[in-house]
Amino acid sequence: MSPSQQYGNHPHRPWLTIVTFAFTLAAIISLLMRHWGGSTTGWTLAFLIGAVATLAQISRRYTTTLQDRIIKLEMRLRADRVLSPPDREMLWTLSKPQIVALRFAPDGELPGLINRTKTEHLTADQIKRAIQHWQADWDRT
Repeated sequence: MSPSQQYGNHPHRPWLTIVTFAFTLAAIISLLMRHWGGSTTGWTLAFLIGAVATLAQISRRYTTTLQDRIIKLEMRLRADRVLSPPDREMLWTLSKPQIVALRFAPDGELPGLINRTKTEHLTADQIKRAIQHWQADWDRT
């Protein structure tokens, strides 16, 4: 479980963005040094590759985080429709990966899987393997 969020710990500090900025700044400095007579082509290329690789990581992480938030919202709407109040309460005590895995379960299997996940401490992979009638999600990247 994540720690509770309060004013003192709520800011987002995107460390990968800082890493990207550092690689980009190093590449610019390397290019300027080359312009002034040095031979730094290898370093410049390495810094630019580092910046692009870090940007790719940022893109993938932000995409999957946003998808997880959307899935949690969809599960909240679905839970209101198909689950009893105690089952809804139990659902929201599960971890994000467990809730995301449960989205593949059809409405009829969902209450039993939630209970089983809670009592047996199933992982996301175990939840997916326990689903009898898979409900596909072709929109997830």
